[in-house]
Amino acid sequence: MKKSLKIVFIICLIVGIAAAGINLFAMSQKSRLAEISAQQAARKQALAQIQAADILGIDPDTVVVPDEVELTAMDNFVMSLNKSSSMLWVVAIDAIIIGAGGFIYSARKAKKRAEGGVKKLGASSSVLGIVIALLALCLDLAIASPVFLTVSNFLNVFQQISINFVVAVGMTFVIISGGIDLSVGSNIALSGLLMGILMKNFNVPVPVTIVSCILFSGLIGLVNGILISFLDLPPFIATLGMMSIVRGGAYTVTAGQPIYTFPSAFTAVSGRVAGIPLISTLILVAVMLLGWYILRYTRIGRFTYAVGGNESCAKLSGINLRKVKCFVYLVSGLCCGVAALLLSSRLDSAVPTNADGQEMDAIAAVVIGGTSMSGGEGSMIGTLIGILIIGIIANGLNLLGVAQGPQKMVKGLIIVVAVIIDVIRRKASQSAK
Repeated sequence: MKKSLKIVFIICLIVGIAAAGINLFAMSQKSRLAEISAQQAARKQALAQIQAADILGIDPDTVVVPDEVELTAMDNFVMSLNKSSSMLWVVAIDAIIIGAGGFIYSARKAKKRAEGGVKKLGASSSVLGIVIALLALCLDLAIASPVFLTVSNFLNVFQQISINFVVAVGMTFVIISGGIDLSVGSNIALSGLLMGILMKNFNVPVPVTIVSCILFSGLIGLVNGILISFLDLPPFIATLGMMSIVRGGAYTVTAGQPIYTFPSAFTAVSGRVAGIPLISTLILVAVMLLGWYILRYTRIGRFTYAVGGNESCAKLSGINLRKVKCFVYLVSGLCCGVAALLLSSRLDSAVPTNADGQEMDAIAAVVIGGTSMSGGEGSMIGTLIGILIIGIIANGLNLLGVAQGPQKMVKGLIIVVAVIIDVIRRKASQSAK
């Protein structure tokens, strides 16, 4: 381990232990604080009685006013600590986890080297790291807000992440292949509006509507793939242009007007059975398992990693680059269609502004989950954990009363930090070879 990193981890451990010790000291003084609070309350009550007696013209001499409590510097310090108890516990837990986790990771790495194994720990180590981050985050929010661990709040978290869950599955394919898809939010909005138009204006049966619009969303993704693979457009430019085209189409098809009140068979997709959104949960699980299976056990999944890892080597190996790129953007489009189904059925409406900024949430979840923005590395399990982290952070900020503006700033900061970590990890891996 580098000396600078060792110093950082030691400082984290010292800070964490110190914060925990200070908090324990403040807790040991609770009886003293309770006594002070009782004396202050008794004095305030006596003064209020005297004031009331003066107003009513009654003799206040019978009222005994306790002496004013003289607070020492230590009392003031303990009271301020008591007010910041939750924050101190959060700092203590996070600092200890970072410090201890750093030493444990370094010990594992040193053991690997001593055994003559590979110098770079595998993807399982990366997943383990974000699992620890998720658990630490849950613990922090449980301390900061007693509402966090309630069943109703977890159902709210599930609703908040359901759309991002599906979109991030498709985005994982795209980013592993070395691309990016900025058109997902617009795709969801247009597909949702088309579902409403087909059902409301043309009385198309619900199953036909759902299948048709999911395929339409897949077609938008396929067009992205064709522009990128056949015309050699950069993925950022191609999908940015498609984002504007499709969002403009969403405003055009209904002249900017929303569509409300869908058939009950459609809204039942997001309905609840015994308080649980059963159908939508099954859809989410199916999408996740299918994406995981394709990436892990199929030829096209292995080709996706190969293209993202080194496109030139993949081409020399006989991999059809155009086919792979069209496939990953097709998957992203199909996932947008499923997300449009879940969103429109839950809201019982479709609006041209739906899913605005959805691409940011999806990219954040995928990158936090350990998928490299450079391509060639990532997993569905990591994406799942990344989605949970993004959803829990958003939920926690809502519980703590943080406004939408700072929330967006936090999401952007998370993406930047995740990319920085990925860059550092890749440089360390290359230098170790």
